[in-house]
Amino acid sequence: MMTYKMKLKIFSLISKFFYFFGFQIFYSKKEIFPKNLNIKKIIDVGVANGTEILLKNYPNAKYYLIEPNESFFKIIENQILKKYKGKLFKCGADKFNGFKKLFIYGVSSSFYKRKNIKYNTYKKIRVFKLDTLLKNEKISKDTLLKIDTEGNELNILKGSTKILKKINYLMLEVRLKNIETYNPSELISFCHKYKFFWDKVLEIYYVKNGISYFDLLLIKKK
Repeated sequence: MMTYKMKLKIFSLISKFFYFFGFQIFYSKKEIFPKNLNIKKIIDVGVANGTEILLKNYPNAKYYLIEPNESFFKIIENQILKKYKGKLFKCGADKFNGFKKLFIYGVSSSFYKRKNIKYNTYKKIRVFKLDTLLKNEKISKDTLLKIDTEGNELNILKGSTKILKKINYLMLEVRLKNIETYNPSELISFCHKYKFFWDKVLEIYYVKNGISYFDLLLIKKK
């Protein structure tokens, strides 16, 4: 039988191989996403190839797709938006309106230059507060806001205070390692200010030295 140390060694070797080609790998544990929630609209910040857990469980929702990395535009336009209702916003989200450097690493990108990653290049990208970007959209309590932005989650929430007052659901990537932009408790505390409370951990992503990050569902309580 393969020992735990052997498994870690194999995982480490595979990780190094993929890292050379600009990829990071994780192994994860998933939970079932609740299907009984009243979700009719979804704001997806950090779309990449699409958020499968949402597309699968809420195929009839209207999607507001926000993605700054042009590498994913064709996939979003030719695959996601031809099957699901919605629109694509080719920009980033933040706590201010302006421009910000988007650091690019293989197919991954981040508005923060993390110490554990050697980025290939960067591009200057237009960013908006979600409150500004979506001010003309009909955002209501049956809306879920999902944020997966490699460490920019708290800043995006700070630029979405008007939206947070309207909606009932949040889905956040919460990073535990290699992120200096926020402490997880700081992120959760900010959500509590707007009456969002921890409901379920949807997926946990592991690396060779422990938990890297997890996806969290929060629901507003009156």
